[in-house]
Amino acid sequence: MSISAIVGAQWGDEGKGRIVDYLAVKADMCIRYQGGDNAGHTVINDNGKFALHIIPSGIFNPNTINIVGAGTVVNFDTMTEELDQIKAAGVTVDNLFIDKRAHIIMPFHQMLDGAEEASKAGEWKIGTTKKGIGPCYSDKAARSGIRAVDILDEDRLITRLEMLLPRKNRELSYFGLPEVKLDDMMALCAKWKSIYGDKIIDMVPLVRKAYTENKDILLEGQLGIMRDLDWGIYPYTTSSNPTAGGTCSGAGISPRRITDIYGVLKAYATSVGGGPFMSEDFGEDGDKLRDLGHEYGATTGRPRRTGWFDAVAADYSCWINGFTGLAITKMDILDTFEKIKVCVAYDIDGEIVKELPETALQEKAKPIYKEFDGWMEDTSNARKWEDLPVKAQEYVTEIGKLVGCPIKFISVGPERDQIIIL
Repeated sequence: MSISAIVGAQWGDEGKGRIVDYLAVKADMCIRYQGGDNAGHTVINDNGKFALHIIPSGIFNPNTINIVGAGTVVNFDTMTEELDQIKAAGVTVDNLFIDKRAHIIMPFHQMLDGAEEASKAGEWKIGTTKKGIGPCYSDKAARSGIRAVDILDEDRLITRLEMLLPRKNRELSYFGLPEVKLDDMMALCAKWKSIYGDKIIDMVPLVRKAYTENKDILLEGQLGIMRDLDWGIYPYTTSSNPTAGGTCSGAGISPRRITDIYGVLKAYATSVGGGPFMSEDFGEDGDKLRDLGHEYGATTGRPRRTGWFDAVAADYSCWINGFTGLAITKMDILDTFEKIKVCVAYDIDGEIVKELPETALQEKAKPIYKEFDGWMEDTSNARKWEDLPVKAQEYVTEIGKLVGCPIKFISVGPERDQIIIL
């Protein structure tokens, strides 16, 4: 029996879906514990290539129970689109459930998200995907949100919407947007109920049963620590907690029961959205990383910001999350670089800093690099440690030392078998 949390250790887009897909082959349960459809996990397996935004990555194993947990915010229309794509590939989706405590993204959340972002001055734009995530979590924190369980009870839903809509319509009016009507919202929720009503459950008994029966459980988040609401580059963050601590509240599992916390890191670094990104490379190497790594957002298609591995940020991530092991993805993307850099410290106003500072100082930080010789060999066919070139082994070993955590997985390609287990 194991309960393993898969956590983003950088700015998001680290390849968590690839690691979860690999581990889910033997998992009995996969729980998405936070976030919404504002970020995606790209999964490539025998069924094809899929960009999952809200569906847990364990959906492709028919023996895995997949739960969209209480810590998430759910756009049911996005869920329908994803499920249609998955079903078209011949995959059963009978093993998907939504916890009744999950909050629902309503149309006015998306409208307000876009309007609020447009109202910000250029340097203060967060880079939101305008999916309604922030406004939905705001309503959750204000205790006025609509939960999945509410759409199962028409009388309760009417009461909740009658309380919420006057305030939302005032906010919409402020931005010059049209009001939303109660009848329209009720009709939309009725449609969602007809599709998902039998999938909305109380996850606690199901999870407890799996735990007492010594089942293997995977906890899957989205984004990474640098976008965490509390520990990330605030205010350029998401509105939930992608960290290991968020797994407990989002999945309803005590931290005492989690056996492994795997931090997922790219062999280099990428970021989507605003805010500081200290090791960003604006030159030819950055362009090459983007092109070879196909670094475009799974949700928006936006080109990702690219740069070198930031060991200072990764060390911070390891401390906050308490990783028991690291998974390094996209190792093969570095195969043709003669020189590879790792950020080992920052220069902030002439002072050498080796611990991650808060956002305002990150914006002033200049990276200090340690340079490595590239291995200039194809690693995509490596299946064990000994198959890696010596210089690639040295690079991975140094990352483990700098971060202070053992390497457990090395991904050298998108396919399920392109992974080295240590």
